[in-house]
Amino acid sequence: MSVLTPKEPKSILLIDDDELIAGSLRQVLQLDGCDVDVALDSCTAAMLMTKRSYDVILVDPYLTGGVHREDGDLIASIRNLQRDASLIVLTGYESPELSHLLAGGQVSAILTKPQPVVFLSQYLVAASNRGTPVSQPSIKGQPA
Repeated sequence: MSVLTPKEPKSILLIDDDELIAGSLRQVLQLDGCDVDVALDSCTAAMLMTKRSYDVILVDPYLTGGVHREDGDLIASIRNLQRDASLIVLTGYESPELSHLLAGGQVSAILTKPQPVVFLSQYLVAASNRGTPVSQPSIKGQPA
């Protein structure tokens, strides 16, 4: 008789200051069996990332409207704390700096807002499984 061990839930961190998007996405991901944390600001995100490792991190690099700051600052901080996580950017403001981060391998993909929550959930689950994500024309890159 074989004993089946339950699969460990995929750990996902959502970093977005839009509570509606983050909360809705969290609920859908939890229904998919994922273990999801939400950070509405960079300080909370840093605290969470020092306490545990994540399979996937979805981040809006422009928290609280900081569109004019360096795009790479938050990404560099995440990479410093979570080197092995698939890092996916979700933004309404593409920039040359973000494209450079994708080309340099610091991020796995750039998703443009708006995206349906169900699609985001499917994409993140695929990324956490290191599988092939659902294709979408507004995506740059692939999950690592």
